[in-house]
Amino acid sequence: MENNIAVILGGGKGTRFQEKKQFIKFMGKALWEHVYDKALKILPKENIVVVGVDVEGGKTRSYSVINGLNYFKIKNRDYKKVIILEVARPLVRTEQIEFLLKNTQKSSTYIMPLVNTIIKRDGTYCNRNEYYDLLTPQCFDFQLLYDAYNKNIDWDMTDETRLMYETYGIKPEFFLGGENLVKLTYKKDLPVIENIYKMIEDNII
Repeated sequence: MENNIAVILGGGKGTRFQEKKQFIKFMGKALWEHVYDKALKILPKENIVVVGVDVEGGKTRSYSVINGLNYFKIKNRDYKKVIILEVARPLVRTEQIEFLLKNTQKSSTYIMPLVNTIIKRDGTYCNRNEYYDLLTPQCFDFQLLYDAYNKNIDWDMTDETRLMYETYGIKPEFFLGGENLVKLTYKKDLPVIENIYKMIEDNII
């Protein structure tokens, strides 16, 4: 795992959460530490960067990822894979991180099937069975992702699988995620995440 790295995204302004959620206390420690501690069980400390803590966050998600990639690029080492994690998904499991890093695909991500009816703004209904909800973590060939961002510096992507597809035509490998990958976006999400945390601790899920 020494040639693999982790970029943990925690540089958001917290507009929807109404404060910088990366620093809120969750089950005894800062939210970002939950994700960092999981990554640290697999990767050396020097192979992990927390954007928003170790380096400055960007004006968009894409720029935050770029800041994280540049942090490692200047070290001029031959990195193989990079996993992108989000502080907003603090219940990610260590084995989920390790699984993606060991996967041989150049682009991979966790997904969940959609459960709600999907309708376009023009009133057209979509077949939800044809769609997935893309989650993080997501894992990539480091050099390919770095080059893709440098070729498309003005792009603002909500995730990197799309960037890899738009740049190289590489479709991601999908792996089924779980309830633990729920995202903390609004204050109302906190009780949900706390409940899932307790269920994990009690070995219910």
